[in-house]
Amino acid sequence: MTDLSSTLFQKLEFCHAAILAGMAEVEEHCSREIPDLAALALVRVKLSRASTERSKLVRDVIVPKLLENADPAFRGELSLMLEAFTAKRVASSKHVATWSSWTIQQNWDGYREASRTIRKMMQDQIDRERKILSRRLRERGL
Repeated sequence: MTDLSSTLFQKLEFCHAAILAGMAEVEEHCSREIPDLAALALVRVKLSRASTERSKLVRDVIVPKLLENADPAFRGELSLMLEAFTAKRVASSKHVATWSSWTIQQNWDGYREASRTIRKMMQDQIDRERKILSRRLRERGL
């Protein structure tokens, strides 16, 4: 990730950038008429790792830190965000389990559609985190 002197805001932005880069790579692969399964598999693993790293940072570090002095309204915002966060993780896990390299090869068009859906969900989650978490982290100098 980044070094220990980085702020939580910087660490979150670093994670977001890694996810966005991975999403762009998957999108580039999905633009092809014929899949390069080996290359796509590597990109998917990289994206999954970046997403997991971000999830751990948010769940284990950022949310607990922001809850320390959170007012009831912000606690409610965090709760709703965490519900969406959990739903995204479940959907993402199902997507990865469903779309093996064999399944992708058998149904390339189906994978491309499913990938488009999951990437939209991931973008929505990043937007949500930037709106709810990043602003608070910057305000608190974290």
